[in-house]
Amino acid sequence: MSPRKKKPEVRVYLEEDVDRLIKTLAAMRDSSINALINEAIELWLNQPEQQETIDRHRLDEMDEK
Repeated sequence: MSPRKKKPEVRVYLEEDVDRLIKTLAAMRDSSINALINEAIELWLNQPEQQETIDRHRLDEMDEK
């Protein structure tokens, strides 16, 4: 079995009501908060406005370090 690559970590501060809502939704979906947040970020990145910015600045061509 190959070792898993460590993923970058991001820390965010949420309002208490948003925190409760996310935790409740994750539990109701039998999912993790991490999976729910990753899904939300993917949806946001795929919005036309974000895609336009990504394309304009060629952000999808950035080298991974």
